[in-house]
Amino acid sequence: MKRIAPLVLSTLICTPAFSQETGWSYSASLYGWFSGLDTSVDTPFGEVETTLDFSDVWDKLDMAFFGSFEARHGRWGFIGDLIYSDLGSKEDTPFGTLFKEAKLQTSLTLFTGYAVYRVSDTPQAQVDIGGGLRGNHLSIDVDLKGNLARDRSFSSSESWVDPVIAARLRVPFSERWFGAAFADLGGFGIGDASDLTWQAFAGVGYRFNETWSTQLGYRYLSIDKTLDGNDVELDLYALRAPAGRHGPVLTG
Repeated sequence: MKRIAPLVLSTLICTPAFSQETGWSYSASLYGWFSGLDTSVDTPFGEVETTLDFSDVWDKLDMAFFGSFEARHGRWGFIGDLIYSDLGSKEDTPFGTLFKEAKLQTSLTLFTGYAVYRVSDTPQAQVDIGGGLRGNHLSIDVDLKGNLARDRSFSSSESWVDPVIAARLRVPFSERWFGAAFADLGGFGIGDASDLTWQAFAGVGYRFNETWSTQLGYRYLSIDKTLDGNDVELDLYALRAPAGRHGPVLTG
């Protein structure tokens, strides 16, 4: 197994809330998204490659969910971020006349929980640093439909947890325009964790009023891991174009 590279285009709706009595503020976000998928999987007969682009996604996407939640009290914040996708595709095989078709099913679930502390809160910038854990589950099933050879199936599946450290930045450019960035780094080969995992997000937003804002940004997530004895490189790219309600919590 060599490489998995989903491409994601997402739309975000935010519904923040603030409690004056407790001092807590909350924000929940749900994403609708389109995806593409490129895979390369090793089998005993050789490598199977599949490509799934935007034009295919409505036929091949079985299930997807992409969302986040944040709670903040004073300088402390707690963030949860969830990604789930279940994608399938079919391709002609490269194995001559042995097999006539390869079917690939990929299921991916990532949930990251962070605790962050605001080290800077000024009119010029808001900076959070912290850390947490990312739970990962990746499952890949390959079915080869036989021609001269009989049908064959291969599966790989594993769950693991990565420790991560994180930082986040928000900078106002003017009364309405602002920039936002986020990054984390983890894994470090500790126990069964990834050899390395990291992600980064950068975006520019526009605030229409006290309630509504929109933001356009790019997100990249990478995981290097040995799965069932095979090296796996997973790269998730997300072009985010959210428009939603603006509240006291910075989402993204």
